[in-house]
Amino acid sequence: MRNSGGKNDILSRHCRDFLEIARLVSWCTDRDYLFRTCLEHLGRSLRKRARCVLLEENELKMHCWVGNYDCSMEQFPICRESIVWKVVENGIPVNLKDVRETEGYRHTLPMPVKIKAIVPLWYVDPVTQAEKKIGALIVDCGKEGGPVSDEEFEYLKIVGELIGAAAGKAELVDELLESYRRKEAMVKETAHNFRNRIAAIGGLSRRLARQAKGPVMKEARKVFQEAQAMEGHLERFEKYMGI
Repeated sequence: MRNSGGKNDILSRHCRDFLEIARLVSWCTDRDYLFRTCLEHLGRSLRKRARCVLLEENELKMHCWVGNYDCSMEQFPICRESIVWKVVENGIPVNLKDVRETEGYRHTLPMPVKIKAIVPLWYVDPVTQAEKKIGALIVDCGKEGGPVSDEEFEYLKIVGELIGAAAGKAELVDELLESYRRKEAMVKETAHNFRNRIAAIGGLSRRLARQAKGPVMKEARKVFQEAQAMEGHLERFEKYMGI
């Protein structure tokens, strides 16, 4: 009962944030804009710094961040011995309230970040139904800030699920667009090759019709007429396909 009440309190307190993020998720297919906007929502709502790291091939790289940092922030790879890697690989969100929980791990940033919550980002592939890991959402309080509360942590986990789902949708749209571009290029190349061959056949049959006599001339004219008909079909096909 206590947990249920806590979640209801979170939903009511952050209702506007959830609605704004859900609205963004519903239409946005620009992954960079999506992450940046969601981090800005988190920064305003929790009054904490937030950053996002994403998997790129075999590396986990800093992607974007909001808040004031004492060190230079760049899109550099995350240290393999970082606790962030462990969270991404395990797929389990963690709320690090005790500084001792990070002992034994290496830090990527050249500054102490003692308290933070890490939420893995993932989505379900619509084709294979497999869970696909994409990175992590990280929130910290700097040197002087307080820890991430249990209620804030629940809020972060929900936001992380929304971001992961939106990132999956954006990736799917990118794949569909790339597939469309490949098919469009293939259709254009095929039409171009057909046109060249039809032109060659038409030119040869026209010359034969002019020079040959008897049955050969008649057959050459038939071939020329067929080539013209094929060219007409190809023009209608190109017009239909918009190429």
